[in-house]
Amino acid sequence: MLNAPQGFLPTPRSSLETQWTTAYRLNVAGLPDAGGFFQIRNAKGDISLPSINSIVHRDTTDYSFNFAVNPVLRLGTNAVTLSAGLQKTLRRDSADPYDMDQNLFRQFVYLSTSSIYNWLSVQGYAIRESGPFTESHLRSRDLSGALEFRVGRPWGKTALVTGWGARDEQFFPVIREYYYTSTYAGIERKFSENLRLRTVGEYLRSWRVEGQRYAIAQAFRPAAHLEYSFGNNWSLEASTAYSRNMGFHSYDAVQSGFSVSYAMPFRRTLRENGKQLPVHYPIRFSAGLQQESFFNFTNGKNQTFRPFIRLSLF
Repeated sequence: MLNAPQGFLPTPRSSLETQWTTAYRLNVAGLPDAGGFFQIRNAKGDISLPSINSIVHRDTTDYSFNFAVNPVLRLGTNAVTLSAGLQKTLRRDSADPYDMDQNLFRQFVYLSTSSIYNWLSVQGYAIRESGPFTESHLRSRDLSGALEFRVGRPWGKTALVTGWGARDEQFFPVIREYYYTSTYAGIERKFSENLRLRTVGEYLRSWRVEGQRYAIAQAFRPAAHLEYSFGNNWSLEASTAYSRNMGFHSYDAVQSGFSVSYAMPFRRTLRENGKQLPVHYPIRFSAGLQQESFFNFTNGKNQTFRPFIRLSLF
């Protein structure tokens, strides 16, 4: 495989995604905060489909229903915030319903802490998702989780960030499994109240099992992310990353992008206990450009530019 000509390799591919989300929040006296969302997400493009080990064209729409409780636990002077819940997703594809249509059920928990002893904060998650395909005999089970540690004073300008994550996806009754791990470390630097830079180096390893055969791949991915706010309502984000595969460089890539956001409050007045209360709801509009370049891949399209817009209400 290391010496395979590019004419025998799958070409780089991407998808165009459109997403609409409506969130809600419940405040009940004596109970932890709760909330969730209803989301419709459509993705179009060519993808590598793990369930059949093939590249297919998709036009997939996910209908997701989510509910979570969000308790805050106190451990001395430290706070641990949890978000645990359930999510049901109905996945339907108009281009390849036999291989894509699936009903998925997810259980998840997210965790974050305040700065412990003013030095260490932790955030992470664990997710289990499974479900049958509606048009075939296959079913899947997907486990994923990650932990990130931030070492540094909350009021300091420089902090060490490091973390580890993994994902294990299996399909039944066939013998097919995809597993990967991500290990990274880097520096987060706050130059001012308006300017923040994060740089990390990430090491990726993946394993693929197909029947009695298996393969291993590795890659190194340095990346940087910049955030800058100016004025009272404007902000700029920019990122870049370089993916270098170990031993096989046809899919080496550079990814970068930027976005500009404008936030404004939507003001209205509510009446509670006979009093008028002013309420501000945030509205954010973002627009930007993303690009991806597989500079070593000369057989076919190897570069993509994609503009995007995002509107967040409340």
